[in-house]
Amino acid sequence: MTDAPPRRIGLPWYSREDYPRIRTMMTDRHNLASTYEMWLASAENNETVGQQAGLRIERILIEPAAFAKWCAEQGLEPDGKARTTYVAEMCARMTA
Repeated sequence: MTDAPPRRIGLPWYSREDYPRIRTMMTDRHNLASTYEMWLASAENNETVGQQAGLRIERILIEPAAFAKWCAEQGLEPDGKARTTYVAEMCARMTA
């Protein structure tokens, strides 16, 4: 048995108000739920599954303007890969 803290992972999170803009700006919008309600149900399920697996889940809010600026600075398209990288970076900053 180990006393190591639970592994922390970030989960992309969106506000209801920002979700339409998030979907519009993403190059892979087809991979995102068509409505906020559908996205939220899936995200909450993923969060619960992760917690049940012993993970420490951190909701990382993706705001359209900040994410667009970060993508431009990184030279990345706003897509799933960029979302994953952004969330991991923001989560790591929380522990620093």
